[in-house]
Amino acid sequence: MASTCEEDPGEMSSRASRSHVYASALPPVALRYLMIRSTVEVLTTGTLLCGLVLWLVPGSWSAPSIAVMAILIAAGLIVDVPIVSRLTMRHTSYAVDTDAVRVKRGFLLSKDTVLSTAQILNVAIIEGPLLRRFGLAKVRFTTLNHVEPLGPVERGVAEEIRREALSIYLEASTDGN
Repeated sequence: MASTCEEDPGEMSSRASRSHVYASALPPVALRYLMIRSTVEVLTTGTLLCGLVLWLVPGSWSAPSIAVMAILIAAGLIVDVPIVSRLTMRHTSYAVDTDAVRVKRGFLLSKDTVLSTAQILNVAIIEGPLLRRFGLAKVRFTTLNHVEPLGPVERGVAEEIRREALSIYLEASTDGN
């Protein structure tokens, strides 16, 4: 069963959990991936919203509406790409062993997820063209009632994480033979 804790930043326990960082962090090349992905997401969303504005807004309001959309897109590129991507990198850590998979995300609103390896049904390695280009992959842990993504991590590390997380089943199947 997955255990997820989200804490209020004002609580004493939040400060203690914020200081606890797991052994592994995302690799440095993941920052480039996150920045490119954020840029594509902001530009795609902005373009779609501009098209929607041109379609729905009356002619006299379309020019000011497009100017506002351009300002919002620029703000998204200035804030989301360099700042949010770096914060995501800096405040994501994980640990995988034969007992549990632990993933910690966030700074102000910290989310610490612990998945017991006995409860993990599947561990999938996800890689798209952009992830492959950087030699990265994402790992997706599936339990009966929770799906927890991790990454991006290096492709070899993703294979190792998968092997470690599923080792309890490998040991059980080899002991029974």
